[in-house]
Amino acid sequence: MFKKIFKREYYFNKIKGFIKDDMIKVITGIRRCGKSSFLKSVVNYLEDNGIKTKDIIYINLDKRGYRHIKNDIQLEKVIQSQISDNDFKYLFIDEIQNADNFEPLINSYRETGKFSIFITGSNSYLLSGELVTKLTGRYIEIEMFTLNFKEYLDMKNFYKNLLTAIYIKNLKIILKAVVFQNLLNMTVKQIKNCM
Repeated sequence: MFKKIFKREYYFNKIKGFIKDDMIKVITGIRRCGKSSFLKSVVNYLEDNGIKTKDIIYINLDKRGYRHIKNDIQLEKVIQSQISDNDFKYLFIDEIQNADNFEPLINSYRETGKFSIFITGSNSYLLSGELVTKLTGRYIEIEMFTLNFKEYLDMKNFYKNLLTAIYIKNLKIILKAVVFQNLLNMTVKQIKNCM
């Protein structure tokens, strides 16, 4: 379904045991940390392991074709339009907070036992106490962060954009000398002001 995408093993290993589980998988994290790409890598994993495309529903509420979806009723219509049989389905909804009142709808799909559900969205809403109450405790949260240095190097290698040894050595020196030194020299008040 998607082009070759770098799989972030750390997060994938956290979710792997729940892939076919009816537990709702909630992926949170700051903007641009890789939540959408992570979902796509899970879709690719499913396809690589024999799951048919007809059994995978992927909806990104920030993309053309889905931006008109503003509430649970509109979202349900789109989901239902992509279901052609009674087989077990994998439902991926990216930027779920764009649809008002989505929680009862997501719960209703979970309760059928015929869906494995993955959702992403903004930290501010998905981490609020409201979500805990509305999803009735049947979810697991995976909080994502931006690439760490090892993941960055692995991703560069994955996409065949290799870094030279001298570049890596220099980058490590810069990180140690500049970033960490600046942190050491900052007062607690300065650090708090950066947050």
